Amino acid sequence: MSINLPELSMQTAELLMQNHVVSTRSRWAVLKASGPTVREYLQGQITQDMEKLTSSQGIHACLLSPQGKAVSELYIFTGHNDELILLTPASYAVNTVARLRQFALGHQLRLGVVESLAICSVQGTHAHTVLNEFAIHEPGENWLSTSQKTGEDSFAIVMPDRPRGYWVISSPSNIDAVMQKHRPVAELEMEAMRIIRGFPDFGVEWDESMHPLNANLIEFDGVSFEKGCYVGQEITARMNWRGGIKKKLYRVAINALPETIPCPVLTTAKIGELKSAAIDHEKNCVGIALLPVKVAESDSQLTLENGATVKILEACHA
Repeated sequence: MSINLPELSMQTAELLMQNHVVSTRSRWAVLKASGPTVREYLQGQITQDMEKLTSSQGIHACLLSPQGKAVSELYIFTGHNDELILLTPASYAVNTVARLRQFALGHQLRLGVVESLAICSVQGTHAHTVLNEFAIHEPGENWLSTSQKTGEDSFAIVMPDRPRGYWVISSPSNIDAVMQKHRPVAELEMEAMRIIRGFPDFGVEWDESMHPLNANLIEFDGVSFEKGCYVGQEITARMNWRGGIKKKLYRVAINALPETIPCPVLTTAKIGELKSAAIDHEKNCVGIALLPVKVAESDSQLTLENGATVKILEACHA
């Protein structure tokens, strides 16, 4: 017996190649942060170097507890009037705000969830035509490059669930108006695309029980080992420099549907876990699995409990 998995339809795959698709991204929330020392404060809180953040280039980072546990995943961009725009999984947004306020003593920090902004995904070879409807210029080609509408809270961001496309941050009314002109696809198809590409999300493939370096934070340019101190740095640095990264997330192909998600990945015993899976437009099953690095680098035969074989395609990366 198998479960229902997110699936990328042939129709959507053809639209991606020939035109574009649009979809909501309600699993993510928009936060704003501002204040005269907000950048200095965040520099001591997140894993990535705030010096990398520019008006046209965002950064990817994690927020850690003092014990080095993940609190949330963040994408940070420059907004208007020295404000910062932060994206984080919606189910962790309140905790993220609380954690960032926790150590802000002495800083004039304004931070909160912005209900007046939402996110949609515009994907495909002609995704730029939809940006025109938001009056936003195309961002650059680099991952997390951004552009914004002058004087308004509308942004286009090159984000990872593309083969070729963007996330757009704008007001719900703007997004609704644009989407009504198109035929939006289900958000579940965007989730299928994300999994097929091998891009893990906090709260799905990994959470506070995993250290971010085991969730390929290095491969996704979400950590700096050259910046100054930040909360949780000691454990993170020790894992990196002393060979403590024993497991990573890998993009895998499975020759039959799993019966449950998550589920064990086996050799002769359980050695890892299939965290998510999706069906591509050719009916292939592709997933993201947490596996020991040594096993991934060997020729070990991997299976699920139902006998399905698991083939490692590559380590998950940006």
